[in-house]
Amino acid sequence: MAYSMRSYAITTLLLSSSGAAFLTSSNRNVAFPLFMAERDDTSQVPSQVSKEDKDRTNKILAEINDGTRSYPDWFYAEYQELTTDVDEEDDDPSALDPATLGKWDNDDLEGRLEYEFYPEEDGFDPNDLNPKFEHIQTVPVDEEGVEVGYDPIFGRSNPIDQRTIVNPQDSYVIDDESRDDAIVTPTFHEGDLELDINADFKAFRKSLKIVDTYIDPYLNMEVPRHQAKWYGYPEIVSYPKKPDLENRFTKPENKTDFSKLTPYQARKKAIELARSKNNEWLPKGKSVAFHNSRTDIFSKKKLKVGSFMKGDINIDIKNKIQSALDVLGSSAELLEISEFDTGTVFRFHYHGLIKNKRGMAAWTETLIRDCGVECTGVVFETGWRKRDPYYDGGDKWFG
Repeated sequence: MAYSMRSYAITTLLLSSSGAAFLTSSNRNVAFPLFMAERDDTSQVPSQVSKEDKDRTNKILAEINDGTRSYPDWFYAEYQELTTDVDEEDDDPSALDPATLGKWDNDDLEGRLEYEFYPEEDGFDPNDLNPKFEHIQTVPVDEEGVEVGYDPIFGRSNPIDQRTIVNPQDSYVIDDESRDDAIVTPTFHEGDLELDINADFKAFRKSLKIVDTYIDPYLNMEVPRHQAKWYGYPEIVSYPKKPDLENRFTKPENKTDFSKLTPYQARKKAIELARSKNNEWLPKGKSVAFHNSRTDIFSKKKLKVGSFMKGDINIDIKNKIQSALDVLGSSAELLEISEFDTGTVFRFHYHGLIKNKRGMAAWTETLIRDCGVECTGVVFETGWRKRDPYYDGGDKWFG
């Protein structure tokens, strides 16, 4: 009755109180009997292991260690562990490797989720409406003709829109395209008069094109039960791909073919195109003369508006609005206070950002009125400065 397992690591030999020798494994908490010593049932003292039994045990252990011991067929069926040959392993590339579970690598980036699609590369757009179904053509409007749920600030909010399906697909059990009458118990027997009446009623019911809705418990409003799913579109993270040598601002049909021009004509044409887009190519003094022509009208009319020249300032009014001037600080310098029969206009030299010019002017009017002084308007002079060159580019003198 001596047997054991080849794949188990044998560590010790134990002798039970009954005189049986057992092998214990360090890999599993099991013991295999090697032999059973004869025992006298009338005696309570266990029999001693003979020298022959010890030699037999040592021989068995030696055979197990060197792998020469043979086992019966039933032993492999009950005790032998399943071993997988390297050649018999599954080489399916889509199979999951347990050793890679919980570890990210480049292979995980090859797959796509439901909302990851690229219409230009894939050739289809999942947001397109399925022509198999009929959708709402016009959204509901109220008595004034305004779309229901429309807000001038937040836009549309009505869940019933052009993606709402009017004729949804029935269950596959009763749908005409997928039903199998052989496996479904018929509602009416063949030849029954109710068949035609029921078919007419269904056709009339579908012809009404009633939108199937339900009351959403959170929105507390009617929501369509069947609607084309919206997947959105991928975020545009770069400009469309174009050749590096192609002009990205000129359309191909409008490009100049310099190969058909002589060297002299090509040079003149290049200077013409450059000067039309970049004032660095203009002759010296050309840009200054252009800007001066824009402000000459003020000097001809003897007006200080449009310039940084200071005018008359009423000291009493200035003292009243001194708190407002302290708030403005160095961002605006008072140039003139013009008093007319129709009101009072304040002119400032504005040093702040151009993008805040209108807002600062409106705020200054409020500050002056809070001081108890009548204010008809506020003019912020910035001269030729039209942009913020240190923020959005442009010439530091002329914008």
